[in-house]
Amino acid sequence: MRVVGGKYRGRRIKSMPKRADTKLLRPTTERVKESVFSILNNYLEGVKFLDLFAGTGAVGIEALSRGASKVVFVENDRRFCNLIRENLRSLRVPPERYEIICGDYTEALKRLAKRGEKFDFIYADPPYEKGYYTRIVNMVKNLGLLDEDGLLILEEPKKNPFIPDDERWLVEKRHYGTTTVSFLNFSEGEE
Repeated sequence: MRVVGGKYRGRRIKSMPKRADTKLLRPTTERVKESVFSILNNYLEGVKFLDLFAGTGAVGIEALSRGASKVVFVENDRRFCNLIRENLRSLRVPPERYEIICGDYTEALKRLAKRGEKFDFIYADPPYEKGYYTRIVNMVKNLGLLDEDGLLILEEPKKNPFIPDDERWLVEKRHYGTTTVSFLNFSEGEE
């Protein structure tokens, strides 16, 4: 895997920890990553970014490369948490620019909310078959984890896309092969 743009453009990052089952990971494709970040590119300088279900950390690393001031990586599998740490060290990303939370996403979101954290962008790429989308959306909205103009970006399967409870939250939906990416903002849906 490689970083697509920004400061670390072209640099390779590891995509699989030692002794890991390749079925554990469905990384965001380079095409999807490049497309999403070309949409966000002019808005990344100095932002706070949450990479939920981070896997290798490729999405969060892309955000750091393009100017995000801080990225929080949330990943449940300790082997991938170590891989994210290794990738960040190989790129020499200063430790104050990132945090890695190794644990369940629901507990991580509650912990971030309790600390009063707010993000400009939250990228969530959960396992497609688990059906986490509604819970992710409700938690991010109800815990107030997005800044007013912030976006929740969901990567989901095109054959079974997520439909939000309130269509006003949906800013845009893009399709890339078998993947759909939804951009949601909750301030538009509030009365």
